Amino acid sequence: MLTIARPRLAALYALNPGCDAQAIAAAEAELAFRLPADYAVLLRLSDGLHTQGRLALLELAAIGPRNADYEVQVYLPGYVMIGDDSGGRALLMRGDQSTVYEVGMGCMDENELTVSAQSLEQLLLAFGGRTLGERDAPCS
Repeated sequence: MLTIARPRLAALYALNPGCDAQAIAAAEAELAFRLPADYAVLLRLSDGLHTQGRLALLELAAIGPRNADYEVQVYLPGYVMIGDDSGGRALLMRGDQSTVYEVGMGCMDENELTVSAQSLEQLLLAFGGRTLGERDAPCS
């Protein structure tokens, strides 16, 4: 379970006001899927998050439309798109697992998933919010 405190995140990122539990429950009631538990915790800390780099984590209101637009539940049942790398790669989580995956938005196939981080905590703290493309980019 995600254990980052809001002050620790706020020291690294500009945060939005968080969602309350009722808003998250209401959104889940409208969605055809449940949010990954760790992502729901993050939404309570900040409703979406954008880094200085390419990482964009979705606001609660954007999760349903984004997952519908890319038919995530059709091609990757059990996964939820939680954001993207601002370059054509989606970030996804599966159910109650903490792992964060990346996949090309035009190739929603389980065989194409790549582990981005073992958890949101690792992605945001240990990797500084950098996606795979940012971490793998050669130094200039």
